[in-house]
Amino acid sequence: MTLGVTTVKSIIPLCHIHGVNNKFCAVSVGKVRAAIRSGLAGSLLVFCLITNIHAAPITINVTATIAFVDGDYVGQLGVGQEMAGTFIYDTDEANANPGAITTPSDVEGHEFSSFYEFPSPPYDVSLSVPIASYSFDNVAPVAVVVNDNLELTADDTAGFGPVGILDWIEILGGTTIGACLLDPPDSCAPDEYSPIDGEEWTLAIFANDANWFSGGSLIPDNLPGSDTRLIVGARFDEFGNETGLVIATISTVPLPAGAWLFGSALGLLGWMRRKTI
Repeated sequence: MTLGVTTVKSIIPLCHIHGVNNKFCAVSVGKVRAAIRSGLAGSLLVFCLITNIHAAPITINVTATIAFVDGDYVGQLGVGQEMAGTFIYDTDEANANPGAITTPSDVEGHEFSSFYEFPSPPYDVSLSVPIASYSFDNVAPVAVVVNDNLELTADDTAGFGPVGILDWIEILGGTTIGACLLDPPDSCAPDEYSPIDGEEWTLAIFANDANWFSGGSLIPDNLPGSDTRLIVGARFDEFGNETGLVIATISTVPLPAGAWLFGSALGLLGWMRRKTI
């Protein structure tokens, strides 16, 4: 896979959002209602996403069906199991932690247009798979990653997401820490730290074209008119190696052929290696 400013690895979860992002909280109720009507989107996943729009933060409650499991998650989670969870985030950059990255990064495994982190609490990501007695609770800051007019290939999305030059955002929670894996260990720029020792779960909204927003330095206020959504979980060891992968998507979508059925998907999704300090 080719990495660069115009190539980003990202696949992550979604379904059907009833609502809009948070900056609409600052406008009139009429505008919010109009945004809700225009925000209803088609869905790739077996999801019911319900967005509660108040003042910040924004809460999205999700239900999904697991479609792919690999690595350390095999035997713990299974295809067809139902997942439920909550993503709490913000579209108001003023509420983000200091140190947001608002210029594009082309660092391998850390490609994005802008990157914000919001304090936890109140922002949070939590998920559970009751039938497997599995649960995840975020402890790190919740990240919102903006990807503007960047290219996705079938390899980048593992066959589960859209391809082409697109706009999308990611809402990410983790139990990982950010580590500099370069030598010397203090030589990393803010966009070169990698996640180690934990899990990360991401909800992503992919617009079906590159016209959702422009510039990429700000979190978009509106949902796209048409989009595809995924949930992805990843597990990392102490060296930053991806050791497990879960994709939650609609159960009736055919699985990609070949290596995806019989091989390993680990390491193919570069977006999962993103982490700031």
